[in-house]
Amino acid sequence: MASKSLRRLAKDHGALHNALPPNYLFAPSKEDSYADLTSLSILLAGPEGTPFSPGVFDLHLNIPATYPQSPPTATFRTKIFHPNVDPSTGAVCVDTLKRDWKPELTLKDVLVTITCLLVCPNPASALNAEAGQLMEEDFKEYERKAMMWSKMHAAVPVHL
Repeated sequence: MASKSLRRLAKDHGALHNALPPNYLFAPSKEDSYADLTSLSILLAGPEGTPFSPGVFDLHLNIPATYPQSPPTATFRTKIFHPNVDPSTGAVCVDTLKRDWKPELTLKDVLVTITCLLVCPNPASALNAEAGQLMEEDFKEYERKAMMWSKMHAAVPVHL
């Protein structure tokens, strides 16, 4: 990683450690989770008013060596029933991390965007076809299933 990219990445990490966006927290860890700045694991509490509110989701950002010219990739490590999350890999599909990426955006912007995606999913670009179709055809059933998955797979860990 070039020194300019590394400085920018360190600055973005520092900003997160000073002020996380709402609903995010760093997981308590015994290992040195700050040794590799190109990998960020963080917890996201499901936003209130969404079917994800009962859950705490493990989110991972993989930051490429070309950051900030190239966007990080985001992956849910916790199963989540969401149109814009691949059900087999947890990969997140959002325009901000693809065609709308701008080098001025920060890791904090990425986290806020992912929270917004939980509040307002986009079934038109669904990675999870079942969730996208259900959301468009029977929103109440989509909410019920998403909440059930949140309770099953993203229950708040006892140590939190």
